[in-house]
Amino acid sequence: MLTCSFNGEKDERATRQSDRAETERAVKILMAILFATKNHLRAEWGAFPGVGFDTAAGNQFLHAEYNDLLPSGVMGYDHRGLGIPLQLTFFIEQYIKKGYQRGWYHAPQASQMTVQLNTLVDAYGRMETIRLTPVPIAHLIHEKQVLALFGMFLPFAMVTEMGWWAIPLTTFVVFTLYGIDGIAGQLEDPFGSNKNDINMAAIVEDIRSEVLVLVDEWKRVGEQNDESQWFLGGYGGGSPLACIPTFRVMSFDD
Repeated sequence: MLTCSFNGEKDERATRQSDRAETERAVKILMAILFATKNHLRAEWGAFPGVGFDTAAGNQFLHAEYNDLLPSGVMGYDHRGLGIPLQLTFFIEQYIKKGYQRGWYHAPQASQMTVQLNTLVDAYGRMETIRLTPVPIAHLIHEKQVLALFGMFLPFAMVTEMGWWAIPLTTFVVFTLYGIDGIAGQLEDPFGSNKNDINMAAIVEDIRSEVLVLVDEWKRVGEQNDESQWFLGGYGGGSPLACIPTFRVMSFDD
């Protein structure tokens, strides 16, 4: 866990309510990145509306999980080739830069958070590569042709020694080989919504519930005392907090 401390003097460490709201906004955007990654890998396009959409005007996202995670005025550009997860990382990068300029953490700590953000983007790119890289068509055609020819000629190779047993044995062998081929086709895209795919919805929802609990506790402790409070094993001073598996930030006072 990355621990961030303030650089300023003690009277400069008190976090204003607007700073807390900005930190909470950044954490929710991080959670939105996870939901956006899930939707993108499942080709659930149109999660974000286009130009003219504003949540402040009472509009709702097409996917309800975004309603409490994103600020008003966010527009999607996936129809122009920009992935929503990548788009949201710019908000986090802006937050890290702003926190460093305000003295919330030192330069090495800001650099480490940027590295963690880049790791998150790299993981998203790798998963997208898996989804967009199917088995070559020539390989699939050749594989099915070889399996068909093998199934056709196998009984003739076995009939001399096995007699009529060659028929059930051939059926069992061909069924096994085609079953393996079918399993490979199912595992080609593990990010779908089938029962044998990765349960991304449950994983993301579990992270969301855990992070929201952490954020609520962070807000409660920060409101009680902006200067010095124990918080989840550290010292809480209302400093920035971002809690997801690849981007965890907590702070303490000197």
